[in-house]
Amino acid sequence: MSETADTNVTAPEATYDPADDAMCSRARERFTSDRNRRLPRRKSKTATLPNMIIIGGLKCGTTSIHHYLGLHPEIHMSKPKELNFFAAEQNWDLGFDWYENRFDSTVKINGESSPHYTNRPRFNGVAERIHKHVPDVKLIYMVRDPIKRILSHWVHATGAGYETREFVPTLELPDTAYIQRSQYWMQLQPYLEYFDRDQIEIITQEDLGKKRDETMKQAFSFLGVDENFTSEQWDRQWEKSSAKHDDKYQFMEKLIKLPGFRAFDRNFDRLPESMRWMVEKVVHDPDKPPAPKPEIPDDLMETLKGRFRDDVAGLKEWSGRDFDGWYDYS
Repeated sequence: MSETADTNVTAPEATYDPADDAMCSRARERFTSDRNRRLPRRKSKTATLPNMIIIGGLKCGTTSIHHYLGLHPEIHMSKPKELNFFAAEQNWDLGFDWYENRFDSTVKINGESSPHYTNRPRFNGVAERIHKHVPDVKLIYMVRDPIKRILSHWVHATGAGYETREFVPTLELPDTAYIQRSQYWMQLQPYLEYFDRDQIEIITQEDLGKKRDETMKQAFSFLGVDENFTSEQWDRQWEKSSAKHDDKYQFMEKLIKLPGFRAFDRNFDRLPESMRWMVEKVVHDPDKPPAPKPEIPDDLMETLKGRFRDDVAGLKEWSGRDFDGWYDYS
């Protein structure tokens, strides 16, 4: 248990957030076929529990680092990426045989990436559940500038059809998922209660984008694998937000909601890396410029900076680092 956990930082009360509701429902629906399966699959001889979990945050580069880590010969990353097993309301009901079948005991490091593991107050008890079953696990928490994360979250939510509200009135609310999921220090508190400091690594989306080799070496060192591994495929950027309002993306979003195409959506992450990248280039167009994001009025910007001031300060003090490329929240 970490001695630096601040028990004064509490999660806000859970509130109705229609966009987050829709996103979480979509995440659960991806495993409908597994849930409805009459005969359970046999447990693999190499099935195991993970010893590394990326716990978030949403729109902070988790998809990219999941793919980058999975290229390392000593690391096996789950397919699909987001299992959301330890979020009880999501996929806990699928059971441990289902979960362990996603990993391979013949590989040194087994990992998954579920941003909903830092989605308080919607999902509580996640850190306690993880600690009970994999107490020695190593945790990576991807973060980025809180306000820039909100903008990427908004583009994703509106592009996918989860969000239909107006931008400014929604961001003026203090208790939306947009605000809460950018409160990294608040989201981290349960993990500090159950895990030691050396089990948690903070990696920023900004560093992953600008200093990829150095950042991946940091991740490999944390996981205790060969730090000198590199890959040409690190040049690939996954799920760029530039596609969210593109006609191709909108068409695919509508298509995969049809009964005949739902299986493709559920099984996409199970495809070979080369095939997934072919689809990625068509749907998300990684060479396209960043998607236009809403303008934040000056008064709202100051309000948002104020909301994140203490949270950013707590994260900086605990991690012992400044975060390059972030707004000034002091």
